[in-house]
Amino acid sequence: MATDVKRVPEMDLALETKEALVERVGLLERKFADLRQSMLASVALPSNWRLTPKERDLFLALLSNGIVTKQMAMLILYGTADRPTHSVDVFMSRIRSKTKSHSVKIETINRTGYRLVDRLVWRKTLKLDIPVEH
Repeated sequence: MATDVKRVPEMDLALETKEALVERVGLLERKFADLRQSMLASVALPSNWRLTPKERDLFLALLSNGIVTKQMAMLILYGTADRPTHSVDVFMSRIRSKTKSHSVKIETINRTGYRLVDRLVWRKTLKLDIPVEH
């Protein structure tokens, strides 16, 4: 009895231009660099905070940016901004409750997003070497 197996078409890299291949490799290198940086940063966060991967990514965004807008948070959490923003509030609430005993303060900026109070102090305390956006 034969089974009908659908195969994913293989990429024919020989048909791609040199420029397209260089662009593809560059994109993969950036993705790997981002993944490595995320892994290094997640190790620096206290394990007793018990942040989920999405909570960790959102907290790292707070460390990297002066303000994290709700749209930025949606992109970080879901890869799209086409979801209800209430879920961002829920994630921030969870992060606050998990980090409260460590004096982490996250401010809500009305109709805009969130800001980590003493962000640069936390970056230094956690010994994180991630890019800072102002």
